[in-house]
Formats: sequence, structure tokens, C-alpha cells
Amino acid sequence: MALFNIHFFKEKTRKIDIEQLIAHFESIEGIRVEMDDRSVRFIYTHPRLQHDAMFLITPKSQVPDIYRLSPKFLDLNFHLEMPILTPDYLARHLFEMVKQVSDRFGFHVYNEMFEDVLPFKMDVVLKVFDMVKKAYINKNPILLQDYHIVNKEKLNGILRYLDDMAELQNYYKELETYVPKYHFLATEKNELTIGIEWKEHTLTVFPPHLDYVFYRLNNEIKIIRYDELYPLIDKILVDVPGFIKGTKVIQKKTASKIYRIMKKTKFTKVTHTFKKESVKKLLD
Repeated sequence: MALFNIHFFKEKTRKIDIEQLIAHFESIEGIRVEMDDRSVRFIYTHPRLQHDAMFLITPKSQVPDIYRLSPKFLDLNFHLEMPILTPDYLARHLFEMVKQVSDRFGFHVYNEMFEDVLPFKMDVVLKVFDMVKKAYINKNPILLQDYHIVNKEKLNGILRYLDDMAELQNYYKELETYVPKYHFLATEKNELTIGIEWKEHTLTVFPPHLDYVFYRLNNEIKIIRYDELYPLIDKILVDVPGFIKGTKVIQKKTASKIYRIMKKTKFTKVTHTFKKESVKKLLD
């Protein structure tokens, strides 16, 4: 897969405290350190979203056209490699890691789309990444057959929910409220749909951007369209405080009203068959 690179430079020196750099990366959740004669590799796998990237120290420079760059900045033979087809939510997270290491060790950064080496600026790096990703997709449209394209704001909300789900589960543990994971599913026409499981008589969080609820009654599962369910229970649900817009929850004091609605309502039968999809197949 094509990669987007960020190269690290220092002004007038190549000196790096390697031990401190390794300690910095070892303190990051999701980092695995590998070393051999070819490189030192800080391999990152996002702990909840499973996307990968890698920071490398190499024996020789990996910077193309290095001689056209300002001679006052010296290449550290250290760079980030990340797939171009990375959702913006993950890209921003990786660039925050770039910012942290740059701030701590006094690094500047460079990408092939920059005119020269620059101090790290999030807006500049995000803008360049977005340009490179769009150009790559336009040049290789066939690659999109392996992905489901999702609106940027929607995908940001989906990934943030997954990223923060453990915190939400911890918050609602004492309230005996179920915080479900998303089920990403494709229909017969390969259209992406998003669902959650909800068990009868269970206080439950409803994350944003749902299409279906898989409602479990004993050993039976009813598939219910969320746009059919939501208007019936909207005024009874409440917002999850301080969380993503559109995330709702059933409160204990009003739960019985919702349970009665579920018992008496005959929902439209859903005839779709679904196949599982990976979160890594979602792209903005």
C-alpha cells in the first residue's frame, strides 16, 4: 500500500538521545519496538481501532531530493510511515504523536509536498495529507472497491465512539447500563450498514449513526430499523452527557415506558442478509 511519510530534521545538528527516544515511544500504548541491522522500528497499532503505522530510524536517509532542502536542517534518518488510505480521525491521532515527539526533542518535519523543512503545524500537515489522499484516490479509483466510503464527520463520530467506548463502559458500569460495540455489516448490494445489539429489558446506550438494532428476546433476535424505532423512543431517551452528539441512553426511571413500546409495536420485517465488515474497511 502507498505510504504518506513525515521525515524528522534538526537545525544544525544530527544529535538525538536514542535512549530517551526509545523510552518516549515505549511509553505510548500500542507501540512495539523492534531493532536489527536494517532499522529501529517503533511499530504502532491503535489499541482500539487496529490501524497501523510505523516510525523508523534507518542507516541512510530516506528523503527524496534532499539536496534541494535548506542546508541548515539536517536529516535524522528518522521518519513516520503511514498508509495513505488512513481515515482522518486516525491521521490526526498519528500527527499528534508526531507533534509530541517534535516538541520534546526539538525536531522539524518534512514531507515531499512541502517546499522545505518546517516546524510542525497540525493544520499544514492535515491539509497536505488530505490533498495527497484525494489525489491518490482519484488516480487509483479501483482501490475503493475494497472500502466503504463514509462522510468524514460521520466516520469521525463512529471512530471516536469506538475509541472512547471503554471509558463509557466504565462510566455506566455502576448504572448497570450496557454500552454496545458497533456491528459493521454489508447488505447483498454491498451497502454498509451499522447496527448494535440490544437485549430486552436492558438499559442501553445508543451510539450515533445507527441503521439497525438487533433486539434480543431470550434466544430470538429481531432486526429493527433504527429510523423506525427512534421516533417512538426519542423523547424518552436522554443525551449521554459530555459525549458525541447523537449518543443516547435509556434511563432507569423511564425505562419501563420504552420496554412497553417494544412489547406492543410490530416493526417492519427486515429481509436483508448481512455479512460482517471490518472497521478498517471504512474510509472518508
